[in-house]
Amino acid sequence: MSFKEFTASILSTRDYERTHLEEKHINDIKAYLGEINNIGREKGFSFIMLENGDEVFNNLEGIGGYSGIMIKSPYYIGLTISKEEPEIEFYGAFYMQSIVKKLYEMNLGSCWVNIKDISADLKSKLLKDQAGSINYLLAFGLADEKAIKQKAPKMTVTSESPSFKQDPYGTKVNEATSADKVRHSLGEIVYLYEWGKQATYEELESRGMADVFFYVRNAPSYKNLQPCRIILKDGVAELTILNPENEGSYTDAGIMMYTLEGLTKDLGIPGKWHFVGAESNDKKYAIVAKIEL
Repeated sequence: MSFKEFTASILSTRDYERTHLEEKHINDIKAYLGEINNIGREKGFSFIMLENGDEVFNNLEGIGGYSGIMIKSPYYIGLTISKEEPEIEFYGAFYMQSIVKKLYEMNLGSCWVNIKDISADLKSKLLKDQAGSINYLLAFGLADEKAIKQKAPKMTVTSESPSFKQDPYGTKVNEATSADKVRHSLGEIVYLYEWGKQATYEELESRGMADVFFYVRNAPSYKNLQPCRIILKDGVAELTILNPENEGSYTDAGIMMYTLEGLTKDLGIPGKWHFVGAESNDKKYAIVAKIEL
């Protein structure tokens, strides 16, 4: 499966069947978590498998998730971090999104769950008294297609340009009728050489990068705030975030970098990247990572 297909098709799953997975599938997921943890421990993060889905849900119902709406699923994966630092949160999110793709390839649904604001006692309970902290879970399992179909929004496309069919630079994808599902247009996401100078579709197409940046807009973010922007220069792209004082933006940036790397590799570009911290003399935004194109 191409990364473009994954990026275009993935949706958060909020309804799950009560069916438990076969042991071989559970073992496959655990093996993948083990591979990532070999990388993550040196960087200050790791993943834990929570197979007691009912117990986790009961403990977090009404307090976990967006506005206290906890996602009920038979399984969860927890992202644990040694300390709350931007770099650790960035890397943790990058690899958490790789788990989303792994589950998608296994025909399993998943959904990020924010538990940042739950009590320290509840976090300790989830961690089984291990050191560190936990701010995010990944709910997963077999999607309840019947429930999802009943709730499914209609896909619509809105545009700032009357010629959006010929000029996707002005196209916005709207997953539902509500405005909070709108994706930014290409020009709002990608700047050319400097902050605020919107790249045109023609400029991106001439560089062979129009598809990459068209699809990278699908990278999920908390409350669909879409805090990431990309400054495209010769041979490199700088991944930036708005309001760098907001720690959650580094999580969104990690997801964005995972998406950007995957889409560039689809084109045969290695997409080598590195985290740079928070480089900026401007309080409005900060450069957090750079990727070679």
